[in-house]
Amino acid sequence: MSDRSILGMVTAMVLVASVSATGAGRQERLRPLGFVAASGDVRVDRQPAPSGTALFAGDLITTGSASAAVMNFQSGTAATLAAGGELALSGDVRTTAMSLKKGTMAVRNEGREPARVGVLGATVLVQGEDGFPAICRIAFVGGTAGIFAERGRIEVQGKGAPVVLAPGKHLQLAAGGPQAAGQPAGKVANEIPEGTIQHPGQTAELPLKVADSVVWEDTVRTLKTGRVRIALLDGSFLNVGARSIMKITKHDAQTQQTQVELQLGRLRGEVVKITKPGGGLQVKTQTAVIGVVGTILNIHALRSLTRVFCVDGTVTVRNLNPAIPGEVTLHPGQTTSVPRGAPPSGASAASGSQVSSEVGQTNAGEPLSGELSQAMQSIGAAPAQAGAAAGQAAGAGVHLSATVANGISTAAGATSAGLAGAAISRAGDAKDLAGTAHDTFAGAASSSEAAAQAAANAAETATNVTEGVQILIEELSPGGPGCTCL
Repeated sequence: MSDRSILGMVTAMVLVASVSATGAGRQERLRPLGFVAASGDVRVDRQPAPSGTALFAGDLITTGSASAAVMNFQSGTAATLAAGGELALSGDVRTTAMSLKKGTMAVRNEGREPARVGVLGATVLVQGEDGFPAICRIAFVGGTAGIFAERGRIEVQGKGAPVVLAPGKHLQLAAGGPQAAGQPAGKVANEIPEGTIQHPGQTAELPLKVADSVVWEDTVRTLKTGRVRIALLDGSFLNVGARSIMKITKHDAQTQQTQVELQLGRLRGEVVKITKPGGGLQVKTQTAVIGVVGTILNIHALRSLTRVFCVDGTVTVRNLNPAIPGEVTLHPGQTTSVPRGAPPSGASAASGSQVSSEVGQTNAGEPLSGELSQAMQSIGAAPAQAGAAAGQAAGAGVHLSATVANGISTAAGATSAGLAGAAISRAGDAKDLAGTAHDTFAGAASSSEAAAQAAANAAETATNVTEGVQILIEELSPGGPGCTCL
């Protein structure tokens, strides 16, 4: 029996021994970090390591072909090193620290302190949360490394800002630390101040300007009357309307696969022709999933309702919940609405003023492209007015949206406090405000063509918000999904 195995059998007696302060410090250095369960050719410091071999700081674990080493540490961390791997140990009995030299491994942590794994100049912190363990897989092969978050808090620290990976997300590393965390998606082509961008793993929001880069997992937020036009690497464009929150979760120009989350607000997509199998743009809102393959569309996302307009090409729309059946295909000039918890409404014709309004409210100061103008004309919309009215309607229409949104926000806040009745009352006030604003702006239509377009935009905004308020009222009514009645 090896010395390590013998030491492993008597460790429990050593750990409870009472020693002096000097002796305790020495004992801490001699205490094993854990033990290994070996399958196949597993070695510690180049020597064969049978199951039960004790592990110490400074040890180097290697696995041969068709072999694996399962390590259980006193800190509450467990790690598995697959075949052809090499792993160095450090740390102490309270905090497990490792360095992956090559190969693949899985880490599971449920201790108080995070497990630390060094790989390719970066450090991966694996931390369980709320009594549940964190699980992470790490691979280092061929000069590049990949980190795959399965559950818990997984944070990657390198030369740049720390990156926190959500469960199901992954990150590729290049020499020097996280690089693919900021994998480029495109740049800001036009903007109407003001807007912000929040990079992955950071809490601060930074001002967004023309020519700024946008990367995967960036959150773009427009404030007040701000709007942003983003040129993607594959030649497509995304226009974000005022008071909107959008995140590009994926944009692979080679495979032409793009995934976007529109949490709130308006988005216009001008998608290039898709030639790659499996390519396309997918947009998720709080109620819907929209599929796009080479087309132009507008989306208006509220918390409980999503409205989709097809300007050119075809668009597929379904509920975000896959358990809710029903999918609608939109053709140019058609629209549909997707309420929370229900299938999309049937495709219906959108008026020219509706389409002009949606396009205008996502205009970031750029001239409309020839393709967009031609598509709008073919469905009876007015492209010239859409661009001009955008600036005129910004102050009025967006202010109206802000006013009504504040009413919705106040109602929602009251609901969370259990004041369902007050919330319904405030939602009703907001609906009345929207209706009054609709009439006011409609009355201005006779002044001039430009004023008429601005009025139409503002009236359409009021209509959209009114519809959202109506859904809120239904949710807060007795028996509705948001009812807090006893």
